[in-house]
Amino acid sequence: MSWSDILYPDNPVRRERVARLHQELINCIELNFDTTNELIEALNTHCQCKLHSVKMNMNGTIRDNCDILLAAIKSIQDILQAIDAKLKSNLEPDLYRKLHDFQEADASKMQILHNAATVVSGLAGTVAMGFFIKLALSQVVGSVLSQTAMVLATIGASVFGAVAGMILGVGIDLIFSAILGAIERDQLEAKIQELSELVGEFKPASKEYNKAIMKIIWAGPGAEKQQLGPFA
Repeated sequence: MSWSDILYPDNPVRRERVARLHQELINCIELNFDTTNELIEALNTHCQCKLHSVKMNMNGTIRDNCDILLAAIKSIQDILQAIDAKLKSNLEPDLYRKLHDFQEADASKMQILHNAATVVSGLAGTVAMGFFIKLALSQVVGSVLSQTAMVLATIGASVFGAVAGMILGVGIDLIFSAILGAIERDQLEAKIQELSELVGEFKPASKEYNKAIMKIIWAGPGAEKQQLGPFA
């Protein structure tokens, strides 16, 4: 036991809490990578996209990995916006408005997309059109994607975002090596506070992101056809 631990007996407990929170943060990032790859695969399969899957950089910083996720989410949003822009330029204003009316029935939106499918190659097919409605025209999913991106940007810009090493032992060793002597207690408390706030915001956002995307993906072609009736 070090002199610091003798003088400040609660420091080992504080270090353990920092390590636990740090691991929770990494777990959330890993969940976001999995969710984003599921979404990329679905877009490539259903909407003829050519997006590349993303992979965690275990030797990079948390910021590095947040940047990878942010770039992937932006690419997804750019593709959805490009399809939406084509629809806007080729549809009558009233029909385009109906596509973005959250009270308009999905069957009505399917009819609109069915008639416009020839000008948007990515929507050539019933499943693709249904997928686009649930993903790009959903208020919930649009909000979740934006929220996830904002939280990732916040984490990347934080002090912890710059800590080297995604592997728990590496990152925590670097944190603890910078905290010495009597000031360790105050610094640990500050790190606990910062990490608690980051995890408190990121954990529910990650779960919501995963839940929203998985709900769309696992609906499956069969579910789409059942809901779409004559357009299937």
